[in-house]
Amino acid sequence: MAAVTAYLDPADAPTLSVQAPTRRAMGLRLVGITTLGAAAAIAVLAGLAVFHSWLAAGQYRLSELESEIAVERERLLDLRYELQTLHGPAEIELMGVGALGLVNATDPIDVRIEPRHIAAVETSEEITHDGGNWLSIKTLLTDASTAHDRRP
Repeated sequence: MAAVTAYLDPADAPTLSVQAPTRRAMGLRLVGITTLGAAAAIAVLAGLAVFHSWLAAGQYRLSELESEIAVERERLLDLRYELQTLHGPAEIELMGVGALGLVNATDPIDVRIEPRHIAAVETSEEITHDGGNWLSIKTLLTDASTAHDRRP
């Protein structure tokens, strides 16, 4: 076999012609692009619908919580009024005289507090309330009033 050497001359080469796409090919491309665009639009709209329903549910829950807060604030005001009423001097006197059977003192009592009682209060580790150690003070006053007799 003999080697064939061919020399190609650019003028001898067949011309390649670029043909414009046919109408059918362009129509198919247009349909494909339109379908993709419509699918994307539907997906976006579906996402927006889901997001909107999620926001609406959150808004509904928020309005429920606001109404609960309003009810609890009214209840708090009622409880504060009741607390003020129960801590009023007239109510305390009524409870002391009626329920507890307390009587008015006929004469004042001097309470002398001994240093050992004060030292006991300062070193105790009881629960404090409003800046004072009420359990220890109650014990201190009870001990002081029972340890000393009334004035002659």
